[in-house]
Amino acid sequence: MLNNAQKAVGLALLALALLAGCTPLPARPPATTTRVAPLTARPTVIVLEGHILTPTPMPTLPPQPTPSPLPTVEPAPTFTRMTAGGCCVQPFFSPDGSRILYVDKPAPADRTGLWSVPISQPLAAPQFYNARLGLFSNDMAYNEFLVNGQTIVERANDGRQWTIDNGGRRVLFSLDDRRIAWSVGEDGGNFDVRRSVIWVADIDGSAARPVATLYGGGLQAWFNDSTRLLVSGKMQRDDITSTLGILNVDNGAASMRKLADVARLRSILLSPDDRYLVYYISQAQDEALDGMWLLDLTQPAPRPQRLDFFGAYQWCGPGSLYYIPLQMGAASNELWRYDVTTGQSTRLIAASADSPFKVGNGDWDVTAGGRYIVYFNARDHNIWLAALPEGC
Repeated sequence: MLNNAQKAVGLALLALALLAGCTPLPARPPATTTRVAPLTARPTVIVLEGHILTPTPMPTLPPQPTPSPLPTVEPAPTFTRMTAGGCCVQPFFSPDGSRILYVDKPAPADRTGLWSVPISQPLAAPQFYNARLGLFSNDMAYNEFLVNGQTIVERANDGRQWTIDNGGRRVLFSLDDRRIAWSVGEDGGNFDVRRSVIWVADIDGSAARPVATLYGGGLQAWFNDSTRLLVSGKMQRDDITSTLGILNVDNGAASMRKLADVARLRSILLSPDDRYLVYYISQAQDEALDGMWLLDLTQPAPRPQRLDFFGAYQWCGPGSLYYIPLQMGAASNELWRYDVTTGQSTRLIAASADSPFKVGNGDWDVTAGGRYIVYFNARDHNIWLAALPEGC
């Protein structure tokens, strides 16, 4: 499950387990707005994404700037407990947004797999959805899994299966279900210098061909047109930094557009409209480069823009990012919305002692448009739904 459904293997983002406890704030403080600080450094010597959306922990960061609160008007969100009994983990929305899917085995006689509950029926009896726990295409029309070391792709509507001749590598489905991609890497050696050959094929595994060779990197995401891949890695084994770039799979490595040369790049997320990239850097040789960054891909030579927050993040719309800031010791988590066009952040959910917004295990997902957020509640270990009146 990533993207929507490919989120099931674990999509973007910074361990919310670290967010489990942060300094309490007054109950229901006013919504606030802050502007992003201007770019303070451009990465020079700098070096790897998302089901379930369990973010990657950030080891060490320099002190983060404190936003200056400005009053705004934001309707209060509502929270609904969707499951009972400390049931389950890794929730995400079905492609149409009408159901919450999660991993569970409700009773000893039940199958382990994906179970579901309609968002319109809180605490309804769980319904079995799918026994597969592998990667899904964005619309869940296809999924892949391994059998005896071989990669199998299955079509959901008729159950037809076929084997992909790729040595048991995981595949990444294009958003229109026409293509798949995978990476074949060396087995030994340091990760940052291992050769990785990127392959693409049609959805049934036909017309398979290598399209690029990188070192210490690999696939990140498909673009919407299914002809371009976001990739990262060194162009040569002995390069100091890695290249983040866009690869046209029909033209090969020679057509790759370089976006940035960076090191220690983590949790790369492409916006729904393919315009922006957000990522973070950790443990760079220059500590000033550690933190979160934004790239505008419409620029001929994108210049990384530093973001003045740090935490778990997901796109909720083409130009809007939801993030949960890292606040050690807080009574609960906060949710903020960042507008990439204005540089403003608006607090949507404030931390308080009685707030049910306490995300555990980094398990949260957002519907298209940002109207709903589903998350694993660290307090009672159940699945909860947060409804935001305005969304993105």
